[in-house]
Amino acid sequence: MTSDSNADKSATVNSLEDPASHAQLFQFGDEFVRENSDDLGDGWEDAHHHCPAHFEPLGIFDNGVVITNPTARPGVYDSRPPAPHPLPDNQIHPGIGCAWTETGATRVAVKVIWSGNFGVKQPVPVSHVEATPLLFVNPESSRFGFGAWFSQLYGRTVMFAGYIGSPPEDFDIVAIAHKPGPHVPGTPREVELRVEKPGAVTVWVDGEQINFDSGAGLSPIEVDPSMIGSTLHGFAVDAHLVDPLSDIPTLKGVEAITIIELK
Repeated sequence: MTSDSNADKSATVNSLEDPASHAQLFQFGDEFVRENSDDLGDGWEDAHHHCPAHFEPLGIFDNGVVITNPTARPGVYDSRPPAPHPLPDNQIHPGIGCAWTETGATRVAVKVIWSGNFGVKQPVPVSHVEATPLLFVNPESSRFGFGAWFSQLYGRTVMFAGYIGSPPEDFDIVAIAHKPGPHVPGTPREVELRVEKPGAVTVWVDGEQINFDSGAGLSPIEVDPSMIGSTLHGFAVDAHLVDPLSDIPTLKGVEAITIIELK
């Protein structure tokens, strides 16, 4: 992870494929190219350290982000094979974690390289790991942060946008794209959230904007006004559908992240 000098932060970039350049006031990136570790290092704030009852710890494996201990939370975990939502009897899901960094900015573009490990309807082993850029993190809020991620719904590939929840069993979906385009399992994808207007988020995959259903279309998604003052942004990983459970610490969710402030 790198943070540019103050002189560099006043430079100009054109990283959003927009004809008009954006003033780069803050830039931050991490390709996670380092030794395997039980923590992220390099200044990341791991949600497990702040909310150990709600999130599992993150670390590095094979130059990517993994859940290092999928059952670190107190409570009764779902049985194997993984149970669907909602869980019965106040059980909890394994293998969900997130991290953030202080950016000093509310208008940002956060892009992750998602590993592409995907596919619930397959024989064991099931290597399905979801991941999202994470905006407006507030550890005191039950909504916690805003994201958008590939998932499966009734056997079809979809993209959800919403709040990851704290605890994550209380996640809240506010928009769905039923046709986000094809995905080849194991193929890394660029997933980007842009806040080009205060509190209004657009979602992009491999440089193409995602069209959400239910009337949202290409319009920006409005985020909970109580959250949009947060300058904490990062990413989240959800490996609760992986089977067997023992595979989670070696299945990457995120392979790189960049955060830039937009002017």
